[in-house]
Amino acid sequence: MKPYKYMLTGLCLLAATWLQAQDVDQIVEQYRSAIADIETIHCQVAQLDTFVTGHVWDYQGELTLMRNREDTLFGFQYKASKEVGEEALYDGRSDFQIDHEKQTYELNTNPRDYILGSPGGQLVVAGLMYDQDADQTPELIATDPYFVLRYSYPDLEEYDVRQREKKIFLDKKTFLPVKVISRQVTLDKKQVITRIISDARINQPEDQQAFQKDFLTDYKMIVEEPDKDLHADLLQTKVKDFQLETFTGETISTKSETGKLLLLDFWEVWCGPCVESMPKVQELANKYGSQGLDVVGVLMDPNSQDSAEKMISRKGVSFTQAFGSPDLREYFRVYAIPQYVLIDQNGIIQQVFTGYSKKMESRIKVLLAKAR
Repeated sequence: MKPYKYMLTGLCLLAATWLQAQDVDQIVEQYRSAIADIETIHCQVAQLDTFVTGHVWDYQGELTLMRNREDTLFGFQYKASKEVGEEALYDGRSDFQIDHEKQTYELNTNPRDYILGSPGGQLVVAGLMYDQDADQTPELIATDPYFVLRYSYPDLEEYDVRQREKKIFLDKKTFLPVKVISRQVTLDKKQVITRIISDARINQPEDQQAFQKDFLTDYKMIVEEPDKDLHADLLQTKVKDFQLETFTGETISTKSETGKLLLLDFWEVWCGPCVESMPKVQELANKYGSQGLDVVGVLMDPNSQDSAEKMISRKGVSFTQAFGSPDLREYFRVYAIPQYVLIDQNGIIQQVFTGYSKKMESRIKVLLAKAR
Protein backbone atom coordinates (compact mmCIF):
# COMPACT_ATOMS: atom_id res chain seq x y z
CA MET A 1 0.00 0.00 0.00
CA LYS A 2 2.90 2.36 0.60
CA PRO A 3 3.66 2.98 -3.11
CA TYR A 4 0.05 3.94 -3.66
CA LYS A 5 0.12 6.17 -0.60
CA TYR A 6 3.16 8.03 -1.92
CA MET A 7 1.60 8.26 -5.38
CA LEU A 8 -1.59 9.68 -3.91
CA THR A 9 0.40 12.23 -1.90
CA GLY A 10 2.28 13.27 -5.01
CA LEU A 11 -0.92 13.67 -7.00
CA CYS A 12 -2.40 15.80 -4.23
CA LEU A 13 0.63 18.06 -4.25
CA LEU A 14 0.47 18.41 -8.03
CA ALA A 15 -3.23 19.21 -7.82
CA ALA A 16 -2.62 21.82 -5.13
CA THR A 17 0.15 23.40 -7.19
CA TRP A 18 -2.08 23.43 -10.28
CA LEU A 19 -4.96 25.00 -8.37
CA GLN A 20 -2.66 27.66 -6.92
CA ALA A 21 -1.38 28.47 -10.41
CA GLN A 22 -4.96 28.73 -11.60
CA ASP A 23 -5.78 31.03 -8.68
CA VAL A 24 -2.78 33.26 -9.46
CA ASP A 25 -3.75 33.56 -13.10
CA GLN A 26 -7.33 34.39 -12.18
CA ILE A 27 -6.34 37.01 -9.60
CA VAL A 28 -3.90 38.65 -12.02
CA GLU A 29 -6.58 38.77 -14.71
CA GLN A 30 -9.04 40.29 -12.24
CA TYR A 31 -6.43 42.91 -11.32
CA ARG A 32 -5.71 43.74 -14.96
CA SER A 33 -9.42 43.96 -15.73
CA ALA A 34 -10.01 46.28 -12.75
CA ILE A 35 -7.29 48.75 -13.70
CA ALA A 36 -8.22 48.57 -17.39
CA ASP A 37 -11.58 50.12 -16.45
CA ILE A 38 -9.87 53.13 -14.88
CA GLU A 39 -9.79 56.28 -16.98
CA THR A 40 -9.26 58.61 -14.04
CA ILE A 41 -8.54 57.99 -10.38
CA HIS A 42 -8.10 60.40 -7.50
CA CYS A 43 -6.76 59.06 -4.21
CA GLN A 44 -4.78 59.73 -1.08
CA VAL A 45 -1.28 58.27 -1.01
CA ALA A 46 0.93 57.68 1.99
CA GLN A 47 4.65 57.48 1.25
CA LEU A 48 6.83 55.54 3.70
CA ASP A 49 10.38 54.94 2.50
CA THR A 50 13.30 53.54 4.48
CA PHE A 51 16.71 53.85 2.83
CA VAL A 52 19.97 51.97 3.32
CA THR A 53 21.40 55.11 4.94
CA GLY A 54 18.79 54.86 7.70
CA HIS A 55 16.85 57.90 6.52
CA VAL A 56 13.04 57.60 6.56
CA TRP A 57 10.56 59.57 4.49
CA ASP A 58 7.02 59.61 5.88
CA TYR A 59 4.69 61.85 3.89
CA GLN A 60 1.04 62.14 2.94
CA GLY A 61 -0.32 63.49 -0.31
CA GLU A 62 -2.92 63.24 -3.03
CA LEU A 63 -2.70 61.88 -6.54
CA THR A 64 -4.79 62.16 -9.67
CA LEU A 65 -4.09 59.93 -12.68
CA MET A 66 -5.74 60.11 -16.08
CA ARG A 67 -5.14 57.56 -18.81
CA ASN A 68 -3.53 58.97 -21.95
CA ARG A 69 -3.13 56.35 -24.64
CA GLU A 70 -1.12 58.70 -26.84
CA ASP A 71 1.50 59.33 -24.15
CA THR A 72 4.66 57.32 -24.86
CA LEU A 73 6.40 58.12 -21.58
CA PHE A 74 3.98 56.66 -19.02
CA GLY A 75 0.67 56.05 -20.78
CA PHE A 76 -1.03 58.42 -18.36
CA GLN A 77 -1.00 61.96 -17.00
CA TYR A 78 -0.67 62.81 -13.35
CA LYS A 79 -1.11 65.57 -10.84
CA ALA A 80 0.40 65.00 -7.42
CA SER A 81 1.25 66.99 -4.33
CA LYS A 82 2.25 66.24 -0.78
CA GLU A 83 2.86 68.14 2.42
CA VAL A 84 6.39 69.05 1.38
CA GLY A 85 7.59 70.23 -2.00
CA GLU A 86 5.86 71.63 -5.03
CA GLU A 87 2.89 70.26 -6.89
CA ALA A 88 3.83 68.15 -9.91
CA LEU A 89 1.71 68.11 -13.03
CA TYR A 90 2.45 66.07 -16.16
CA ASP A 91 0.00 66.64 -19.00
CA GLY A 92 1.36 64.11 -21.48
CA ARG A 93 3.65 66.65 -23.11
CA SER A 94 5.29 68.80 -20.46
CA ASP A 95 6.18 68.63 -16.79
CA PHE A 96 5.20 71.48 -14.46
CA GLN A 97 6.60 71.97 -10.98
CA ILE A 98 4.14 74.40 -9.38
CA ASP A 99 4.56 76.47 -6.23
CA HIS A 100 1.08 77.75 -5.33
CA GLU A 101 2.31 79.76 -2.37
CA LYS A 102 4.76 81.78 -4.48
CA GLN A 103 2.53 81.54 -7.58
CA THR A 104 5.42 80.34 -9.71
CA TYR A 105 6.14 77.30 -11.85
CA GLU A 106 8.99 75.63 -13.69
CA LEU A 107 8.35 74.17 -17.12
CA ASN A 108 10.08 71.16 -18.67
CA THR A 109 9.07 70.66 -22.29
CA ASN A 110 11.23 67.57 -22.77
CA PRO A 111 10.45 65.40 -19.74
CA ARG A 112 11.83 61.93 -19.12
CA ASP A 113 10.93 59.32 -16.52
CA TYR A 114 13.19 61.02 -14.00
CA ILE A 115 10.36 63.48 -13.30
CA LEU A 116 8.89 60.80 -11.00
CA GLY A 117 11.70 61.73 -8.64
CA SER A 118 10.15 65.11 -7.84
CA PRO A 119 8.38 65.38 -4.46
CA GLY A 120 4.98 65.08 -6.11
CA GLY A 121 6.10 62.54 -8.69
CA GLN A 122 7.22 60.18 -5.93
CA LEU A 123 3.54 59.59 -5.09
CA VAL A 124 2.73 58.16 -8.52
CA VAL A 125 1.63 54.51 -8.37
CA ALA A 126 1.89 53.28 -11.95
CA GLY A 127 0.25 49.99 -10.95
CA LEU A 128 -3.08 51.81 -10.79
CA MET A 129 -2.91 52.26 -14.56
CA TYR A 130 -1.18 49.16 -15.93
CA ASP A 131 0.44 45.89 -14.91
CA GLN A 132 4.13 46.67 -14.62
CA ASP A 133 5.04 42.98 -14.40
CA ALA A 134 2.94 41.62 -17.25
CA ASP A 135 5.71 39.22 -18.29
CA GLN A 136 5.98 37.58 -14.86
CA THR A 137 3.89 35.15 -12.86
CA PRO A 138 3.78 36.15 -9.20
CA GLU A 139 3.32 34.08 -6.09
CA LEU A 140 -0.14 34.43 -4.57
CA ILE A 141 -0.37 35.08 -0.85
CA ALA A 142 -3.92 35.19 0.53
CA THR A 143 -4.33 37.35 3.61
CA ASP A 144 -7.44 38.90 5.05
CA PRO A 145 -8.64 41.27 3.62
CA TYR A 146 -6.20 41.25 0.68
CA PHE A 147 -4.84 39.15 -2.12
CA VAL A 148 -1.09 39.70 -2.20
CA LEU A 149 0.85 39.26 -5.44
CA ARG A 150 4.54 38.76 -4.71
CA TYR A 151 7.06 39.34 -7.51
CA SER A 152 10.72 38.36 -7.22
CA TYR A 153 13.51 39.83 -9.32
CA PRO A 154 17.10 38.79 -10.07
CA ASP A 155 19.94 40.18 -8.01
CA LEU A 156 21.90 43.09 -9.44
CA GLU A 157 25.39 41.79 -8.72
CA GLU A 158 27.17 44.84 -10.12
CA TYR A 159 25.41 47.08 -7.58
CA ASP A 160 25.33 44.50 -4.76
CA VAL A 161 21.53 44.68 -4.74
CA ARG A 162 19.85 41.46 -3.63
CA GLN A 163 16.57 39.96 -2.40
CA ARG A 164 14.55 42.21 -4.69
CA GLU A 165 10.81 41.81 -4.45
CA LYS A 166 7.55 43.68 -4.81
CA LYS A 167 4.22 42.95 -3.16
CA ILE A 168 0.95 44.32 -4.50
CA PHE A 169 -1.93 44.19 -2.02
CA LEU A 170 -5.27 43.89 -3.81
CA ASP A 171 -8.64 44.59 -2.26
CA LYS A 172 -10.62 41.32 -2.47
CA LYS A 173 -13.76 43.09 -3.64
CA THR A 174 -12.43 45.57 -6.19
CA PHE A 175 -9.10 43.87 -7.08
CA LEU A 176 -7.49 47.31 -7.04
CA PRO A 177 -4.13 47.97 -5.35
CA VAL A 178 -4.37 49.41 -1.85
CA LYS A 179 -0.68 49.02 -1.03
CA VAL A 180 2.55 48.44 -2.94
CA ILE A 181 5.75 47.50 -1.12
CA SER A 182 9.13 47.15 -2.85
CA ARG A 183 12.07 45.71 -0.91
CA GLN A 184 15.72 45.08 -1.61
CA VAL A 185 18.93 44.57 0.32
CA THR A 186 21.95 46.69 -0.57
CA LEU A 187 25.23 46.15 1.23
CA ASP A 188 23.39 44.01 3.80
CA LYS A 189 20.92 46.81 4.59
CA LYS A 190 17.24 46.85 3.67
CA GLN A 191 15.57 49.49 1.55
CA VAL A 192 11.77 49.49 1.69
CA ILE A 193 9.57 51.66 -0.52
CA THR A 194 5.89 51.69 0.46
CA ARG A 195 2.86 53.38 -1.09
CA ILE A 196 -0.53 53.10 0.61
CA ILE A 197 -3.57 54.08 -1.46
CA SER A 198 -6.85 55.14 0.17
CA ASP A 199 -10.08 57.06 -0.52
CA ALA A 200 -9.98 56.17 -4.21
CA ARG A 201 -12.44 57.95 -6.48
CA ILE A 202 -12.70 56.41 -9.95
CA ASN A 203 -13.89 57.81 -13.30
CA GLN A 204 -15.43 60.98 -11.92
CA PRO A 205 -15.77 63.89 -14.39
CA GLU A 206 -14.33 66.44 -11.97
CA ASP A 207 -10.99 64.64 -11.97
CA GLN A 208 -10.51 65.34 -15.67
CA GLN A 209 -10.58 69.03 -14.76
CA ALA A 210 -7.52 68.55 -12.54
CA PHE A 211 -5.31 68.97 -15.60
CA GLN A 212 -6.62 72.40 -16.55
CA LYS A 213 -3.79 74.93 -16.40
CA ASP A 214 -5.65 78.21 -16.81
CA PHE A 215 -4.43 79.40 -13.42
CA LEU A 216 -0.86 79.45 -14.73
CA THR A 217 -1.63 82.64 -16.66
CA ASP A 218 -1.46 84.41 -13.28
CA TYR A 219 1.72 82.59 -12.23
CA LYS A 220 5.29 83.51 -13.05
CA MET A 221 7.39 81.00 -14.95
CA ILE A 222 10.83 80.42 -13.43
CA VAL A 223 13.47 79.85 -16.08
CA GLU A 224 16.40 77.78 -14.89
CA GLU A 225 19.82 78.89 -15.99
CA PRO A 226 21.49 76.34 -18.27
CA ASP A 227 23.92 74.19 -16.31
CA LYS A 228 26.45 73.48 -19.07
CA ASP A 229 28.77 76.11 -17.54
CA LEU A 230 27.99 75.14 -13.97
CA HIS A 231 31.67 74.67 -13.11
CA ALA A 232 33.20 77.08 -15.61
CA ASP A 233 34.30 79.69 -13.08
CA LEU A 234 36.06 77.02 -11.00
CA LEU A 235 38.40 76.02 -13.81
CA GLN A 236 41.94 77.38 -13.75
CA THR A 237 41.47 78.70 -10.21
CA LYS A 238 43.46 77.83 -7.10
CA VAL A 239 41.54 75.20 -5.17
CA LYS A 240 40.30 76.13 -1.72
CA ASP A 241 41.98 74.29 1.13
CA PHE A 242 39.48 71.82 2.62
CA GLN A 243 40.61 69.48 5.37
CA LEU A 244 39.00 66.08 4.79
CA GLU A 245 38.81 63.32 7.36
CA THR A 246 39.48 59.89 5.90
CA PHE A 247 37.72 56.66 6.86
CA THR A 248 40.79 55.77 8.92
CA GLY A 249 40.74 59.04 10.88
CA GLU A 250 43.58 60.80 9.09
CA THR A 251 43.35 64.31 7.63
CA ILE A 252 44.11 65.18 4.02
CA SER A 253 43.82 68.43 2.10
CA THR A 254 42.29 69.29 -1.24
CA LYS A 255 45.22 71.68 -1.64
CA SER A 256 47.86 69.09 -2.44
CA GLU A 257 51.11 69.63 -0.59
CA THR A 258 52.79 66.62 -2.18
CA GLY A 259 53.03 67.99 -5.70
CA LYS A 260 50.80 65.22 -7.03
CA LEU A 261 47.88 65.27 -9.40
CA LEU A 262 44.65 64.84 -7.39
CA LEU A 263 41.42 63.22 -8.58
CA LEU A 264 38.40 63.61 -6.29
CA ASP A 265 35.57 61.10 -6.77
CA PHE A 266 32.30 62.35 -5.21
CA TRP A 267 29.86 59.49 -4.60
CA GLU A 268 27.10 57.89 -2.50
CA VAL A 269 26.39 54.25 -1.69
CA TRP A 270 22.90 54.42 -3.21
CA CYS A 271 24.15 55.84 -6.51
CA GLY A 272 24.26 53.04 -9.10
CA PRO A 273 26.50 54.87 -11.60
CA CYS A 274 28.89 55.77 -8.75
CA VAL A 275 29.27 52.14 -7.72
CA GLU A 276 29.48 50.92 -11.31
CA SER A 277 32.29 53.31 -12.25
CA MET A 278 34.36 52.94 -9.07
CA PRO A 279 36.36 49.92 -10.32
CA LYS A 280 37.29 52.02 -13.38
CA VAL A 281 38.54 54.76 -11.07
CA GLN A 282 40.52 52.11 -9.18
CA GLU A 283 42.15 51.14 -12.48
CA LEU A 284 43.27 54.75 -12.93
CA ALA A 285 44.72 54.72 -9.42
CA ASN A 286 46.57 51.47 -10.11
CA LYS A 287 47.83 52.59 -13.51
CA TYR A 288 48.99 56.11 -12.69
CA GLY A 289 49.59 56.08 -8.94
CA SER A 290 53.31 55.46 -9.37
CA GLN A 291 53.48 58.33 -11.85
CA GLY A 292 52.08 60.92 -9.45
CA LEU A 293 48.29 60.50 -9.31
CA ASP A 294 46.42 60.53 -6.00
CA VAL A 295 42.77 59.40 -6.02
CA VAL A 296 40.43 60.25 -3.15
CA GLY A 297 36.84 59.10 -2.91
CA VAL A 298 34.56 61.63 -1.20
CA LEU A 299 31.51 60.08 0.44
CA MET A 300 28.88 62.80 0.71
CA ASP A 301 26.83 61.13 3.47
CA PRO A 302 29.06 60.37 6.51
CA ASN A 303 26.25 58.31 8.07
CA SER A 304 26.66 55.61 5.42
CA GLN A 305 30.27 54.76 6.23
CA ASP A 306 29.49 51.15 7.21
CA SER A 307 27.72 50.46 3.94
CA ALA A 308 30.42 52.29 2.02
CA GLU A 309 33.18 50.20 3.56
CA LYS A 310 31.37 46.98 2.67
CA MET A 311 30.90 48.17 -0.89
CA ILE A 312 34.50 49.20 -1.52
CA SER A 313 35.72 45.96 0.05
CA ARG A 314 33.55 43.84 -2.24
CA LYS A 315 34.54 45.90 -5.26
CA GLY A 316 38.24 45.64 -4.48
CA VAL A 317 38.60 49.42 -4.14
CA SER A 318 41.70 50.50 -2.23
CA PHE A 319 42.18 54.20 -2.94
CA THR A 320 41.69 56.62 -0.05
CA GLN A 321 38.15 57.38 1.09
CA ALA A 322 37.15 60.57 2.93
CA PHE A 323 33.99 62.32 4.08
CA GLY A 324 32.39 65.26 2.31
CA SER A 325 30.56 68.21 3.84
CA PRO A 326 27.90 70.76 2.85
CA ASP A 327 30.61 73.39 2.30
CA LEU A 328 32.54 71.05 0.05
CA ARG A 329 29.38 70.19 -1.91
CA GLU A 330 28.58 73.85 -2.45
CA TYR A 331 32.12 74.86 -3.40
CA PHE A 332 32.51 72.13 -6.03
CA ARG A 333 28.78 72.33 -6.98
CA VAL A 334 28.19 68.65 -6.54
CA TYR A 335 24.59 68.68 -7.71
CA ALA A 336 24.79 65.38 -9.58
CA ILE A 337 26.89 62.30 -8.87
CA PRO A 338 29.24 60.76 -9.58
CA GLN A 339 31.31 63.91 -10.03
CA TYR A 340 35.07 63.98 -10.56
CA VAL A 341 37.35 66.94 -9.98
CA LEU A 342 40.89 66.95 -11.35
CA ILE A 343 43.35 69.24 -9.53
CA ASP A 344 46.87 69.61 -10.89
CA GLN A 345 50.19 69.47 -9.08
CA ASN A 346 50.05 73.21 -8.37
CA GLY A 347 46.57 73.10 -6.84
CA ILE A 348 44.81 74.45 -9.94
CA ILE A 349 41.38 72.99 -10.78
CA GLN A 350 41.80 71.67 -14.30
CA GLN A 351 38.55 69.88 -15.06
CA VAL A 352 35.22 68.77 -13.60
CA PHE A 353 33.44 65.68 -14.97
CA THR A 354 29.81 64.90 -14.22
CA GLY A 355 29.61 61.16 -14.69
CA TYR A 356 32.52 58.88 -15.53
CA SER A 357 34.17 59.67 -18.87
CA LYS A 358 36.98 58.01 -20.80
CA LYS A 359 38.30 61.53 -21.32
CA MET A 360 39.41 61.51 -17.69
CA GLU A 361 42.30 59.17 -18.45
CA SER A 362 43.43 61.26 -21.43
CA ARG A 363 43.43 64.40 -19.30
CA ILE A 364 45.34 62.64 -16.51
CA LYS A 365 48.02 61.51 -18.98
CA VAL A 366 48.44 65.05 -20.33
CA LEU A 367 48.76 66.60 -16.87
CA LEU A 368 51.22 63.97 -15.68
CA ALA A 369 53.33 64.45 -18.80
CA LYS A 370 53.47 68.22 -18.26
CA ALA A 371 54.86 67.72 -14.77
CA ARG A 372 57.81 65.64 -15.90
